[in-house]
Amino acid sequence: MEQLLQKTLTSIKTVRITPTGLRVQTKNLREELDYTLQFDDLGFDTVRQRVKSANLPFYCFLVFDGLYVWLLVTSVRHHEPFKQQLFWLGALLFFSALTGFAFFHRNKDVVHLTGGARTLELLATRPDAPRVALFIAAVHQAMRDYHKARYAALDAHLPYAARLGRLQELRERHVVSDEEYRTLRDAMHWSNVLSFPRLSDN
Repeated sequence: MEQLLQKTLTSIKTVRITPTGLRVQTKNLREELDYTLQFDDLGFDTVRQRVKSANLPFYCFLVFDGLYVWLLVTSVRHHEPFKQQLFWLGALLFFSALTGFAFFHRNKDVVHLTGGARTLELLATRPDAPRVALFIAAVHQAMRDYHKARYAALDAHLPYAARLGRLQELRERHVVSDEEYRTLRDAMHWSNVLSFPRLSDN
């Protein structure tokens, strides 16, 4: 999965995987942003967060619904004019729609891709949770491939200690697995032994 498209009522966010990072394009009512996050600035940590942004409006609209139900019932019981009853019914329907909208948007589940100098925020359920999880896995795999190609190459001109330190750093950042680390370390060790100058070469 090379791209993720997330739409809400007022915004669109597109995230594309490039060879060296992520290209993010966002459009909302206030602005349009287009920027790139380099893989060197991102980490492999994911933080899940639930933002309860619409709880207060939901409960306020619920109170208004109760008020308009009471007003409608009392106007029917006291035989008030039909226009008045129709007004209370319209207000009840309007605030019921707002209550329903606030109820379905009470919680916003967010995933933060972090662990480095920069953080990318994604909605956890847009378009759906399995697609977002697949995209995050694809981002992490692209990051591993990028770091392996850039840092795990065995440069024979570097000292053995520097190459070993670079390899250990890749293992700590979860770029290479423990098995890959042992394989690369053994290959580097044998490469170092075979390239060591022998007395017969002098």
